[in-house]
Amino acid sequence: MIFPSFHLVIKQCHNQWRSLLFRRISIINQRQLSTNNDYKKDSKQQGNNILVQSQNNQIDVTAFTHKAQQAVKDCVYSLVIVAGVVALGGVCYLILHELYSRETPNGIYKEASKLCLANINVQEALGTPILVHTTPQIGSLRINNVRAKMFDEKGRRSMTVSFYLTGKERSGVVAIKVQKNISNKFVYDYILVQLDRPWHNQNILHVHQNLN
Repeated sequence: MIFPSFHLVIKQCHNQWRSLLFRRISIINQRQLSTNNDYKKDSKQQGNNILVQSQNNQIDVTAFTHKAQQAVKDCVYSLVIVAGVVALGGVCYLILHELYSRETPNGIYKEASKLCLANINVQEALGTPILVHTTPQIGSLRINNVRAKMFDEKGRRSMTVSFYLTGKERSGVVAIKVQKNISNKFVYDYILVQLDRPWHNQNILHVHQNLN
């Protein structure tokens, strides 16, 4: 009777051992499966992170290229604007200098015409009112430019200017000659008015004459 009981105990122990071993193997398998799943998840997440980083880098390169191209365009546009402003400023300076500077044909014309109109002999010879014009005919459609000629004489910059006067009695042609002095300013050599008809037996009136 003892031997069958002992055999039963051994069999029960064996069954318990097999059950325990099976449980341990199951736990180990579950852990391995969990580890593999975590590794796969980490690998997938790492791949996604690398893909996102690559896309971000590509976006950054594209944005930098776009900004660089825009900066070049802005620089070119700025240079064009600056060049246009400089050119416009130069043109405005030339126009203003020609209109308002005395040291130009237009400046000498304006000053000499005032001297002629203020001269008593010119007023009496031509008869007031007196018109000043740069072309032979009053109201001519030709461009109203002052007739001037620049040249060098004895090392000095010289210029001759001519224009016309028309009064009630007579008309005349004004001839002017100026030279640069040591201060680089124009001084008059003479201002003469040649009449179309004599006045007091005179054909030429001296508005200004440098006796030196």
